[in-house]
Amino acid sequence: MNRAQRIRIALLASGLALVAWSCSSATSMKPPETKSDTGRAWQFPDLWRSLTTGKEYFVRMDKSHFYAQWVNLPKVSAQHGAYIHTACELKGSKWAGASDIFMPCVVGDGKSEKVANTCHLTLGIEINSITQERIAGRAQTLKKFDCGACKVIDAGWADFEWVPAK
Repeated sequence: MNRAQRIRIALLASGLALVAWSCSSATSMKPPETKSDTGRAWQFPDLWRSLTTGKEYFVRMDKSHFYAQWVNLPKVSAQHGAYIHTACELKGSKWAGASDIFMPCVVGDGKSEKVANTCHLTLGIEINSITQERIAGRAQTLKKFDCGACKVIDAGWADFEWVPAK
């Protein structure tokens, strides 16, 4: 084994160890105990479902940061390494941030459907309400997208609502 191969193996092993460590520390984080409007303490749910898309997200937060990760990926998306990672900071009375997205871009319908490309994009998100029963806000949505170039041609904003997944 030559020196370049040993370096590649060492880098790969280091990368895998780093991923394993970050995943284990992320899943061990406990959501904060939060006080409701009545002043009673409640435990913030881990898993939330979008009433808009049906996607489920693992959510964690502290006093000034909100994080969400898409967890119920379809098989084709998972095979292509898809993800949606959302990070927001508390700014005044709202949470503002972005969703980092890596998704397969599918073209065609039915049996002619195929993955034409995989695209990275970043879309804005604002959360205006977080309670034990509901997370609500608005997020940028794609109106027109060039799949071949992975380019957003037109985007807009749409309201969303998440509820604890059962």
